[in-house]
Amino acid sequence: MPGLGFDLFGRRLGRGKGFYDSYLERCSRHPRGKPYTIALAFKEQLCQEIPVDDNDMLIDEVLYEDN
Repeated sequence: MPGLGFDLFGRRLGRGKGFYDSYLERCSRHPRGKPYTIALAFKEQLCQEIPVDDNDMLIDEVLYEDN
């Protein structure tokens, strides 16, 4: 998953268009369900907390260079 910032709770700061969130929402309606999502990040992209709203989908795992 791309993003500008991430927190360790699976919240992601994107570019504000909601493309990936709407895509994952559509995938979650499929019989297989939501795909397992992984974000690759530099440690500089990790934040204490990312603000979210009801439409934001959580990332399952955030991998960063010290992880």
